[in-house]
Amino acid sequence: MPDRTRHPSNSLKSSLPWFLGIITGIVGGVFLGLFLKAVQTITGEKVYTLLLNIDFVPGLPPRLPEWIEFSLHLAVSVVIGIFYIWWVRRSGHPVSKGIFLGAASSLLYLPLSPLSSRVPDLNDAGAILYWVVGHLLFGVLLGLCGKYLHAKKRHSVHR
Repeated sequence: MPDRTRHPSNSLKSSLPWFLGIITGIVGGVFLGLFLKAVQTITGEKVYTLLLNIDFVPGLPPRLPEWIEFSLHLAVSVVIGIFYIWWVRRSGHPVSKGIFLGAASSLLYLPLSPLSSRVPDLNDAGAILYWVVGHLLFGVLLGLCGKYLHAKKRHSVHR
């Protein structure tokens, strides 16, 4: 009879990246949201408003309760987290891939900013700086989660 603690079922192995991606995305997304909310509260730069902005989504009202907008932001973060875990499991380098995804997601400032009059302009250097820093920190957090999970995976294989 196989020892299930040493040899988990194939369904568990195949579902684990989804679970880890969801957790990684939620952790990173919550951190990014709280960081940008703090920046907006302290500086007045509307970077948190930009993060939650849904003005451009057809079929949705221009404003929803904050918790729904934040949930939509977390849904995007979860998709990024799942992709990130899949990517790292395929080719390693968790920290550099996390930072890359954070940097790449910061580029969303360019198409999102002109879509609403209630968010910072494309030429608002302060908002751009906070946005990029927040997304790079998001990427670093992805990388640290991935590094931890990657190390844990290697450690469990050698047991």
